[in-house]
Amino acid sequence: MKIRSIIFLIVIALGLFPVLFLVALNLPKTMERLEYAAELETQARSQVGFTQLNARILCLKKSLIRSATLPSVYAAIEDSSGIPTLSNVVKRWFENDEQVKGMMLFNADGVELLSLHRKNSHFAPSDFSENHKDHLFFNQSLQVPDDQVLVRLVDQETDPFHRTGKEEYELIMSTPVILDSAVGAIGIMLMRIDMSHFLTNFTDSYWVTGDGNYVRGCVADSESSDRDSGEISDSCNAFDEFPDLNRSVSRDPIILSGNDKRKIAWVPLVFNKEHHVVMWVGTLIDDSAIKKWKMTLTVNVIVLIVVMTILVFIAANWISAKIEILQRDLLTRLDDIINKEKRIDFHWGGPLELQNLSRDLTAFSERYSLTCEARNLAEASLSESEDKFRSLTGSALDGIILMDNEGYITYWNEAAATIFGYSPEEALQHPIHSLINPRREGEDLSVEPLETGKSAESLSQTVELIARNEKGDDVYVELSLSSTTIKGKWHAIWIVRDISERKRSEDETRKQQQQLLHADKMISLGLLVSGVAHEINNPNSIALLNTPILFRAWESAKPILDEFFEENGDFSIAGLDYREMRQQLPRIFLELEESAQRIKQIVMDLKDYARQETSGQLVPVDITEVVKSGIRLTSNTIHKSTNKFITHFSPTPLMVLGNRQRLTQVVINLIQNSCEALETTDMSLTISTRYNKEVDGVEISIKDEGTGIAPENLKQVTDPFFTTKRSIGGTGLGLSVSAGIVKEHHGVMDFKSEFGKGTEVVIVFPACPAESKEN
Repeated sequence: MKIRSIIFLIVIALGLFPVLFLVALNLPKTMERLEYAAELETQARSQVGFTQLNARILCLKKSLIRSATLPSVYAAIEDSSGIPTLSNVVKRWFENDEQVKGMMLFNADGVELLSLHRKNSHFAPSDFSENHKDHLFFNQSLQVPDDQVLVRLVDQETDPFHRTGKEEYELIMSTPVILDSAVGAIGIMLMRIDMSHFLTNFTDSYWVTGDGNYVRGCVADSESSDRDSGEISDSCNAFDEFPDLNRSVSRDPIILSGNDKRKIAWVPLVFNKEHHVVMWVGTLIDDSAIKKWKMTLTVNVIVLIVVMTILVFIAANWISAKIEILQRDLLTRLDDIINKEKRIDFHWGGPLELQNLSRDLTAFSERYSLTCEARNLAEASLSESEDKFRSLTGSALDGIILMDNEGYITYWNEAAATIFGYSPEEALQHPIHSLINPRREGEDLSVEPLETGKSAESLSQTVELIARNEKGDDVYVELSLSSTTIKGKWHAIWIVRDISERKRSEDETRKQQQQLLHADKMISLGLLVSGVAHEINNPNSIALLNTPILFRAWESAKPILDEFFEENGDFSIAGLDYREMRQQLPRIFLELEESAQRIKQIVMDLKDYARQETSGQLVPVDITEVVKSGIRLTSNTIHKSTNKFITHFSPTPLMVLGNRQRLTQVVINLIQNSCEALETTDMSLTISTRYNKEVDGVEISIKDEGTGIAPENLKQVTDPFFTTKRSIGGTGLGLSVSAGIVKEHHGVMDFKSEFGKGTEVVIVFPACPAESKEN
C-alpha cells in the first residue's frame, strides 16, 4: 500500500471517524437534555406558581386562625353582642381581598351566628336559619386542632351550607373556635374562597379535584371546544389518565405523561401537615419547538460530515505528496552525512515545523562532523590521561578509592592505605564493604552498602562517618562520594579524609558552648514571656471592665423582659428561650468574670517570673505564694501528666528572705522533672509547704510516684551537664542551677528516691525572725 493511501486512511480515522462517533454518541443525549430542559422550564414555572399558591394558602390559613381568636368572636358565640363588631372587623380585613368570597361563624350547636357573602365587591349579610349540627363537615371542623384548618373543594351539589352558585366550585376552609383547651371547641369559623381569583395565574391549566374529577379542562377532550369554554366532561377522570397522580404523596410539582404521550406538570394544593391534596393544577409542556430543532440539527450534522469528508480527502493527498518529496531528499542526505562524513546544509521551505527540522538536521550534520574529528583526538589522549590520574591520586593527602559497578575496589592510593592500614595489594579486587564498615555517629548499625549504577546527581554527597581500620579502632572520616563512567562502565569515587582530631576538638568546644546557649535561651524566653503577658493583659483588662457593666445592663433590662414574658409568653433570645436564658445568663456572666480574673493572675505570675532582677537584695516573701505561682505557670504540664495532683499548703504565711523570681525558677524546675518522671496519668504528684519547728525553717516538699532515680545516679543529679534525658533534649543544667539558687538562699535541698517507685525532693529555707516568733 502506498504512503498516500496510508496517510488518507489515518487522517480519515483520526479526523472523521471520531466526529461521527461523537455525533452518534452525543446527539441522542443532546435531544434528551433539550426535552428535559423543556420539562424543567415548565416545572420551574409551575414551582413559581406553586410557591405563590403556598404563600396564599399560608396567608389565608393564618388569617382564618387569627379571626377565630378575636375577642368579638367569643362575645358573638356567648351572647350575640359581638356580632356587629365581628362583622365590621371581617369586612375591614377581607373586603378588599377578592379571593375571599364569604365568612361564616357557627356556635357548637350548629347555629349560624354570622354569614357574610360578597355582592358587587362588598360583603353583605345573608339570611340564615338552617341548623348544621348534623352535617359531617361541621362535626369534622369541631375536631380539627386549633392551629389547623379543614379544607374542602365543593360545588352546588356537595356544598354542606348551600351557598355555592350554579356550576361554580369553591374552597371552604374552617377552623374551631377554642376559648379553653379543657372545654374544647365552642364553635367554628368558616371562610369561602373564590377559585377563579385564587387560581388566577392558572386560568389556562387543568384543575382536578382530590377525587380526580376535572374542574376545568379534560386531557382526553383537550382538542375539543370543551376546554376553551371551560365546561367539564363527566366522562373524564384524571386518575384514569394519570394513575401516578392518585398514588403520589409528594408536595412538590411532578411531571406525568398521559395516554396521548403529552406531558403535564402537576402542582398539588396542600393546606395541612398530613399532606392531603385538596386539588391538582396541571400545565401542559409544549415540545413543538424541540421537534423542529431536532430536524434542523440532524440536517446540519449530515452537511457537516459531508463537507469534512471532502476536506480530509484533499488534505490527505497534499500531505502525502509533500512527505514523499521530503522522504527522498532526507534519505539521500543522511547517507552523505553518516557514511561519507560530509557536512550537508538543509534548505526546506513550507511550514515552520519543516523549517525548524531543516535547521536541526543542518546542526546535526555539523555536530556529527566535529564529533568524528574529536573522536580520534580523544582516543590518542586517553592513555596520557590515565597516567596523569595515577600520578595525581598517588600524591594526594586524602584517601582515594575507586569502586566498579560490582562493588569491588579497582584503585587504592597510599593515603587510603595510611588511614585504614590495608596495602593496595590487600585491598584491590576485594569488595569495599569487606574492608570498610562505616556507620553514622550515635548509631550501632552499619551503613547499607552503596547501590551500584546510580546517576552522578543522586550519588554526589559528602557525609561524616565512623569507620574501622585494620586494627579494629574507630576512625572518624569525611567521605565524599561521586560517580563516573570509565570505558562505558559505571564507577564510584570515594574520597576519604581522616577527621578524628577535628572531631575531638569539636566535642570539647560543643560542651563549653552548651551552657552559654542555655543561658542565652533563657534570657530570650524571659523577654518573650514578658511581651506576650503584656499583650494578653490589655484585652483581658477590657473584658474585666466591661463584664460587670454588661451584667448590670442585664439586671436593668430583666424586669422589662419579665413583664413582656408574662404578657406574651416565652420568646427567643440568641437562639435560646427566654425562660432558660433568664436562668443561665447570670451564671455565664459569673464564669466570664472568673475566667478573666484567672487570666489576669496567670499574666501577673508570668510577668513576675520574667522580670529582670534589679539587685541581689533578698526581701521577705511568702514561700506558699511562690509555690502557687510555680504551679499556675506549669498547670498545663501537670494536667497532661497526672490525674492525681494533690497540694497541702500551710494555713499561715511562711516568710523567708529571698528573691521571688529565682525561687519560682526552682519550683518550676522540680515540678517539670516530676512530671517527666510520671509514666501514666494514674501516678500522683503531691506538693506541700509547712513550718519545720525542729530546724526553725520553712519546708517545701515535691513528691511523685514516677520512675525514681537509680542509686548510682542519686549523688550526681545536681552536677552540671549530668542528665539521663539527653536524647529528648535534656541539658543537665536544671537541677544544677536550682541547687545553686537554694544555696544562695542559705537553704538545703535533699533527694529521697527509690528506683521504680518515686522521688521526693525536700527544700528547707531559714525562716524570717518574725516568722519563727509567730509560730
